[in-house]
Amino acid sequence: MLQQVIGDISGISQPSVSRIVKKTSKILAQKVGNYVKFPATHTEQLAVKQGFSTEFNMPNTLGCVDGTLIAIKPPSEREDACVCRKGYHAINVQGVCDHRKMLTNIVVQWPGSTHDAYIWNNCKLREWFEGQPYVGHLLGDQAYALRQYLLTPLKNPQTQADRAFNVAHKKARQRIEDTFGRWKSRWLCIHKYGGPLTVALQTAVDVITSTAVLHNICEKQGFPVEMQQDNDDNDTDERVDNDVQDRSGQQMRAIIIRDRF
Repeated sequence: MLQQVIGDISGISQPSVSRIVKKTSKILAQKVGNYVKFPATHTEQLAVKQGFSTEFNMPNTLGCVDGTLIAIKPPSEREDACVCRKGYHAINVQGVCDHRKMLTNIVVQWPGSTHDAYIWNNCKLREWFEGQPYVGHLLGDQAYALRQYLLTPLKNPQTQADRAFNVAHKKARQRIEDTFGRWKSRWLCIHKYGGPLTVALQTAVDVITSTAVLHNICEKQGFPVEMQQDNDDNDTDERVDNDVQDRSGQQMRAIIIRDRF
């Protein structure tokens, strides 16, 4: 439908629009590493940490992580695996953002039925965190396992300080939901109101990745966006119950609560 509308406005056929989308998306997707970059240097990391500390009182935070569902047409292979918990065919996209609502990491390869925690456990960013001494942490919801480098909220807060930490954690973590919302609102082809993506699966991956590139360019340039509501990004995946298994994560969270709350 969107391709037909664009074709009518531009005076070209829908098949021509489809070919242009396929070629352009592939080119932009190949450039993703130039535009969607996790803070790697000390200076870059310090800027992000200061942003989260100033805005949310969350120290040493390098970003927020979450998954978001993007609807696609039923693929010819592994069709059942692509049916997400909402009942439609989708790709479960993992995103990480900074305090500025810029995407700093994106994983676009897993079918919609895949759990957020599974995607995280099989991504290169997790390997990066585990392959070096502690440099900071991400914030995630209770779909993720507590780790020194990935802090989740307390499941059973006992004190006022515990509750204050959870409130601050939730406010900071809202940044990734806001980022997803701005990204999808800019590019309605990946929004539930404009979807599903009706292109082939590989082209859908390229389209999603290319719009992430364009989102960061728009954010950096300060382009406004008309927000569209998407309740899917306010829905938490199934919870993981293994806080007690990671002492380093418990200790890091306890230190922050002691020092800040």
